[in-house]
Amino acid sequence: MKNEITKIPQSSVTQALAADYFCIYYVDTISDKFIEYSSSPEFRELGLPFAGDDFIAFTRQKFEAFVHADDQERFLDSFTKENVIRSLDSHGIFTMTFRMLLTGVPTYVHLKVTRMMEEKARHVVIGISSVDEQMKAREAYERAHLNSMTYSRIAQALADDYFIIYYVDMQNNHFFEYSSDAAYQELGVEKEGEDFFKSASENALRVVHPEDQGTFLHVFTKENLQRILEEHRVLSLSYRMMLDGEPTYVRMKATHMKDDDGHHVIIGVDNIDAQTRREMAYQKQIEEAENRAKDEFLTNMSHDIRTPMNAIVGYTNIAKEQISDPETVRESLDKISASSHFLLLLINDILDISKIGNRELQLKPEPCDLELIFQGIRDMIYLQAKDKTLNIRYDHSAVRHFHVMADVLRLEQLLVNIISNAIKYTPEGGSVDLIAEEIGMEESGARYRFIVRDTGIGISEEYLPYIFDTFSREQRTTINSVQGTGLGLAITSRNVALMDGTISVESKVGEGSTFTVELELPLLEEAECETAPYDSSHFAGKRILVVEDNDVNAEIAMMILEQFGIHAERAENGQIGVNKVQSSSPQTYSAILMDLQMPVMNGYDAARAIRAFDPQIPIIALSANAYEEDIQACLDAGMNAHLAKPYQPEDLLAVLQKYL
Repeated sequence: MKNEITKIPQSSVTQALAADYFCIYYVDTISDKFIEYSSSPEFRELGLPFAGDDFIAFTRQKFEAFVHADDQERFLDSFTKENVIRSLDSHGIFTMTFRMLLTGVPTYVHLKVTRMMEEKARHVVIGISSVDEQMKAREAYERAHLNSMTYSRIAQALADDYFIIYYVDMQNNHFFEYSSDAAYQELGVEKEGEDFFKSASENALRVVHPEDQGTFLHVFTKENLQRILEEHRVLSLSYRMMLDGEPTYVRMKATHMKDDDGHHVIIGVDNIDAQTRREMAYQKQIEEAENRAKDEFLTNMSHDIRTPMNAIVGYTNIAKEQISDPETVRESLDKISASSHFLLLLINDILDISKIGNRELQLKPEPCDLELIFQGIRDMIYLQAKDKTLNIRYDHSAVRHFHVMADVLRLEQLLVNIISNAIKYTPEGGSVDLIAEEIGMEESGARYRFIVRDTGIGISEEYLPYIFDTFSREQRTTINSVQGTGLGLAITSRNVALMDGTISVESKVGEGSTFTVELELPLLEEAECETAPYDSSHFAGKRILVVEDNDVNAEIAMMILEQFGIHAERAENGQIGVNKVQSSSPQTYSAILMDLQMPVMNGYDAARAIRAFDPQIPIIALSANAYEEDIQACLDAGMNAHLAKPYQPEDLLAVLQKYL
């Protein structure tokens, strides 16, 4: 047998071994010359030569043609003559694994260098074999192991925050529990099973609070869960569980996960009972505080409204009793007028508060005279301050330009609110100053500073940050007896912001407060602020239809018109107004004054009906609906103008003069 083996040619053995290699090279380490002994068809497609003068140098020059880009740097670092000889001297072998591009496909190969068994050991054999299947199997194993380690660590990290964590295979509904705390284990819920959603539904009837079972069962089905996760990638559901017989707030979070093993859902349930109950308690406190604020607001509003109303009623009785004394009657009527204006500002505060913060209010600038505004403020404040022994000083000596464009209502509103507050909180014998200054010129107008300074009780440092909050009033025994809506400074702050101005406050308890407002107002020539005089002869003989359901309002409008020689006719609702216009000859009426809220037919519908057959007749809205959206609604209905109730006679005549 031994003799038979020795007779097998060495070339046959080499050929048998070569079958395991892509290629085999024979290299002289002294001269570096090489010759290829054997190669596969795939290797031959690389187009490398069969022989050459320097194998390693040639290989390094051509590496880009056959080494995968991600392995090229490592290949160049390792495959040097020095590294190969060193490894052969130390270990008798040199190996490295990298990816070759065989037929354009990245293929893992193993390069092996060994010395020939010869006396001077100057020749080496280099063989390159495929290890693609082994390497890819190893990579898959390492990925799976890494994923397993990652999921395990994540689950361990989350386990402390959750009652329980479930892993659900969405393809076959199989599930198993990763971990659960003692309280959850006592519920006796299955730790593993073949139909997760069936088990969840059955357990819900036992462990979910009865009031939350319907929601839970509706949401937590396989179909709904898949749909929600496809749309939002996560499902979060809060409900109550019965733990130890007590309802406990929990939150379930389901997350979709897709990997090589298919579609899975990770479900965690955590205890949010303490957090939820804290939030509920806090919300209850907020609601109670809001209710208290509303109750206080209504009480204070009643007081503030009754104050000017008392003046109106009182001075009306005085005027009636002193009817034979023209001077007393005139003074009483002036006080009634000022009280009415003050009451109107207060009502505007109450109505405007719903608009704060939502940018629904808009400015309505118009030509105005600051001197007249200051005079009107003095008249309004007089009634509030007359019962107190206060030194009230008005100073606008530093104002050079009085004729400006401004929203008169907003400017009056913010100044009156600040001054009114100062008077409220200043004890008898104190002082309140309103100082107006012109502090500079800008491209678009002049800059004004308005200062309200008092020697009142002052504002604490703790309360200053909340001074402009809605319904806000500092709670101190020294001021609890002072009535107020808590709206004034909130409205003031809003108005200043609306005018692109600034407001600041300095205060010290027991010494008083100083409010400073700065605004930029466009300047006008004096002639632009003058109101054209009314020409009574221009109104004489005109016929105006007053469409108004309220008897008093109708009587007031008709009396004003008749004072200027206008013939006024009334219609008690919109439908009657439409009928009167339709049944009259053209141009019978010079204009129509239209109320908005009326029975049978409102003013909007009446205006549209009239416009359908008379596109020219002026229609002027007279309404208590005075917001911008109300005015726009009137214009959209075909009306020409809007005048808010209550109005001054001169305002009504100015509008009529424009359209008659």
